[in-house]
Amino acid sequence: MNVLVTGSNGFLGSHTAAFLREKGCRVTGLGRHEKPLFEVDDYICCDLSDGESFKNLSESGKKFDAVVHLAADMRREPHNVTVVIANCGGTQRLLEYCEETKVPVFVQLSSLPVIGRPIFHPIKEDHPLCPPTVYHATKIEQELLADYAFRLHGLRTCSLRISAPVGRGMNPRTIFPVFVKKALAGETLELAGKGTRKQTYISARDIAGAIYAAINSKAQGVCNLASYNTVSNKELAETIVDVTKSSSKIVFTGKEDYMDDYVWDADISKLKNDTGWEPSVGLEEMIREMAEILK
Repeated sequence: MNVLVTGSNGFLGSHTAAFLREKGCRVTGLGRHEKPLFEVDDYICCDLSDGESFKNLSESGKKFDAVVHLAADMRREPHNVTVVIANCGGTQRLLEYCEETKVPVFVQLSSLPVIGRPIFHPIKEDHPLCPPTVYHATKIEQELLADYAFRLHGLRTCSLRISAPVGRGMNPRTIFPVFVKKALAGETLELAGKGTRKQTYISARDIAGAIYAAINSKAQGVCNLASYNTVSNKELAETIVDVTKSSSKIVFTGKEDYMDDYVWDADISKLKNDTGWEPSVGLEEMIREMAEILK
């Protein structure tokens, strides 16, 4: 199976490309860098937001059995216009490319926070939408563009709303790697608010596995992609200290956390029913892997 992976130089793109190759797929990576940063079978340098640059893909003559769209501009102010052009324009170009070249399936990553503040629990795909940033608004538009391509052109599209991804190459300033790094050093783990904000973490490898399952199934439309380990920030800190056998203390800073009552408990039953996929990497295993990475 020949698969195009956009954003193959990025965090989740690199994990996905590696996973697909393990499964015997021939992976063509696509990114803005002149040369690939991670191993792929073929590579195309292409800026999806630039029509002239897009010719590098459209004129490549390659045939794909699936397109996996992971490239995204995640910047905020003052880059909103550029973000809209890159994410929405780039996605539409890819969808039209799939339609013209008869690619049968298009899988892309969206984001669970497109809902804004979680209101109903567990969070299902029909939860009301209230994007907190322009980036999240573009993710909703990408879902709509994919649905349009399905309804009007018969292209099977699947948009996976992911919760908090964990793995090599993730943003080092987020709570998960920050707490693991401090625990390894025996430093204090600081919690804002009451430490009650709950998140569901998912391994980058599980995300790649879900993408592979979506390609090889009849999955269509928006599906939540998460795991089973919904934990509060306080519980995460305690688990990290325990797993790493750290001497670190856990303290509260006294600073307010306006998300104290947020619970990101995504319901993944739709994805499970459509693909047969289930997450396999638990929270403790993710902590141990992150500790090895940071060492």
